[in-house]
Amino acid sequence: MPILAILFGIFFYIYCEISLLVNIGSIIGVLPTILLLVVISFLGLWIVKLRGVYTLFSIKQDLSQGKIPTEAVGNSVMFIVAGILLIIPGFLSDILAILCVLPFSRKWIQAFVINSVKNKVFMHFTAQTSSFSATSAQDSNTFDAEFERKPDEQDQHNRIK
Repeated sequence: MPILAILFGIFFYIYCEISLLVNIGSIIGVLPTILLLVVISFLGLWIVKLRGVYTLFSIKQDLSQGKIPTEAVGNSVMFIVAGILLIIPGFLSDILAILCVLPFSRKWIQAFVINSVKNKVFMHFTAQTSSFSATSAQDSNTFDAEFERKPDEQDQHNRIK
């Protein structure tokens, strides 16, 4: 992904966040907007703390039953991302956090991220393997050999002790 697209995305996010803050502040007032942001930030801290404890419990329970705790870890990662988004001041990040917490959107986001990672890993793996299969050993001038160096008697006497 080009750096220009990343910078554009960051500036667009900041622009949307500030415009939402200004619009909501003009509707409900400045003090209620600030109080709402502070309350939501504390809610985010509470979610991260609570989910961390729950994650440890559910992972321990899955491991004791002999299961791999993939679902527990995936859900916990989504809740931690939601908590971090709630800590960031702004209403757009709060909307994204709510999408991470709701069950139907959480499963959709997890599936999207997993498929994206799988596709990137698979494409990288196939690109690496195809470059190796394109070269032929018959066309190469490289010889593969092993050797062993046996020290001379004269070398053994000249060693530092």
